[in-house]
Amino acid sequence: MGSKKISGNERYMLKGSLKKNGFDRWRLVTSGFNKMTGEERTFLIEFYVVNPALSPNDVVLGFKSRKAHSAADLQYALAGTQSATNMQVEKYVQPSFVMVKAAMLGLGGKQVNAYFPSSSLEIGKNDFIIKVAAGRDEECFLSDNECYGSVAVSVSKLNEMPELLSQAGSLSWNLKFKKQISFSPDYRGKTIHWSSFGARTVFEGKIVLDGEEYLVTPKKSYGYIDKNWGKDFSSPFFHLSASNFTSLINGKSLDYSCLAVQGVYNEKLSVLASLEDNKIEFHADSHKKYSINFECTEMPEDDDGVKLHWTVSVHDRKRVLDIDIFCNISEMFIRDYESPEGGRKLLKVLGGGTGTGEMRLYKKIKKNLELIEYVRIANCICEYGNIDLPEK
Repeated sequence: MGSKKISGNERYMLKGSLKKNGFDRWRLVTSGFNKMTGEERTFLIEFYVVNPALSPNDVVLGFKSRKAHSAADLQYALAGTQSATNMQVEKYVQPSFVMVKAAMLGLGGKQVNAYFPSSSLEIGKNDFIIKVAAGRDEECFLSDNECYGSVAVSVSKLNEMPELLSQAGSLSWNLKFKKQISFSPDYRGKTIHWSSFGARTVFEGKIVLDGEEYLVTPKKSYGYIDKNWGKDFSSPFFHLSASNFTSLINGKSLDYSCLAVQGVYNEKLSVLASLEDNKIEFHADSHKKYSINFECTEMPEDDDGVKLHWTVSVHDRKRVLDIDIFCNISEMFIRDYESPEGGRKLLKVLGGGTGTGEMRLYKKIKKNLELIEYVRIANCICEYGNIDLPEK
């Protein structure tokens, strides 16, 4: 367990009004290799806290169907009275829970969601960030340099509770990590905040998915950690992150480089990159002027199938940064997140961990561009999402 003091926005942020109308989400991503076959896979661990003060002793899932009518309403409905036409079929509630999501991204990927009441959440002061447990043997733990836990959902449980928005299976993990590159300041908006405090993180340990063991090694973990908190999600949601870079100018691996792109914030993205200690930062809430064009589009099908294409081009007075990332749709799946607002409002995120592409950095010299760095990117986390509202 780490003893290093944890400070700033890495910590639990649900205070004041956010306790009843807010969320806090930590995300950890790492690559691991199957112990028997050597197959490389990308894993994601998330701690997601929603409206903890609304129902501290019980898990309330807003996506669960709840009948709003009473016995008297049913009688009116059977009689065909005017009251029946005004009767609300379902009532919507605000969710309140702690969720731990563990997932393997990529082809044949899986996500497993475990839910806990917020009373089972313990907030650390100095030596850890959070831990949550249904019992001593089911603890999920996050500190400044360590994360471990276990989640499982049975087929029968899922059939009984489809509102878990999960798949059946089990995933456990025991990971140590060291954050190498972080970016500041953090993005701060009216309803959402983002902190990329582990944009390049080295992981070590093991992950077990449905009995299959995966080894995580520091040199090839390509790790990433970030955090979102606030009142509601950004929509559309646009994200890219990677740290497996190879220079196409000299052929060398860039072992102290990374990329983190997040938004959409007031029609902008925060675009943060580090190329061997040279940081290039475009903050969406900064007063510094920059122009940006970005999109996520579906490409025509080719021999490799259908792909999504993320493009980002950022310009300021001195530099141009161009990013192109592709990910095969067959290697992506949708993750769902309940909004603190409730009303069956979901953020649906299509994501994968096998994105590949290129990034170019140019220096502006009068009306010309000088190529400073040209890199190939692999193991990129690629995500695009939108808010899904219930049908009226």
